[in-house]
Amino acid sequence: PAAVCARLVVALPASQSAVEHRVVLELSSAGDTGSRGRMGDEGVRPEAAGWVPRLGGGHQEVDRILDELEQIYASQPNEWLVADPIASMVMREEGYEDEDELEDALGGSWEAFLGGMPHIEVRRNARDDLEFKVLKPDPDAPPRRLTLRVDSRDDLWRVLFKAPEATILIPHLEFEIGADHKRRVDTLYNYIAAAEWNLSSHIRGRKDLAAEYVVAISETVEQLLGLLDVEQPFDLVLNDPAGASIFKPDHGVASTPLQLEPAARPPAAVMADMTEEEEAEALAAELAALTAEEGGS
Repeated sequence: PAAVCARLVVALPASQSAVEHRVVLELSSAGDTGSRGRMGDEGVRPEAAGWVPRLGGGHQEVDRILDELEQIYASQPNEWLVADPIASMVMREEGYEDEDELEDALGGSWEAFLGGMPHIEVRRNARDDLEFKVLKPDPDAPPRRLTLRVDSRDDLWRVLFKAPEATILIPHLEFEIGADHKRRVDTLYNYIAAAEWNLSSHIRGRKDLAAEYVVAISETVEQLLGLLDVEQPFDLVLNDPAGASIFKPDHGVASTPLQLEPAARPPAAVMADMTEEEEAEALAAELAALTAEEGGS
């Protein structure tokens, strides 16, 4: 499959001023980076508990299945679809011989997969058939900041539907995972593990990097590994400009308004094409933004 590129921003602590404070990497998730992280005592990934499907082990395959599911749903006129026929369509399109092979790819049952997705709702109809619908982003949703206090490893098995514009921050590490070009659905564990793996890969075997730079990145890698063990509680912050990201489960997630950077004034060429009313509205919006900025300073 084509590589999925993500922008990872690493803000190094100010104490490491001898090297760059911000490192911007263009990273490819074509490899299985999502499943890599600290291993358990038996040398295998820790298991997600309860209803959470194993997103990590074959994440690229799971992502393809989810893409196919969303495309099929978008092509149907009904809001609620019966799940079993859609599973058959996904199996046919993705080349799975039977339901057992599909569930091996998912790491669990079709029902658990649907129920575990933050942006999918499930129910039983009058005939007790499983139905589902894919939630559409609300175009009028306000920008927001979602904050989760991670107290134990159980919190890392929450699933996050991360909107393309959203960024993940670990404030006490001054660490940021930037926006992607498409939505991503994964466990918090795998978001952090993928970042750790990509940073490690960035410096592994490199002879052209300054020693101080390598030391700083290596320290960040160790700190990320510590997060996977939840050596101590920490805050995970999601800046969500589109208001479309979803945690599942979402208990304990605090939501606050997100203040976006003021929009730039339209260029003169654009202003020239505006009606007087549109130009007045643009100028009023600019003035309001400047007033708000001055009031907050």
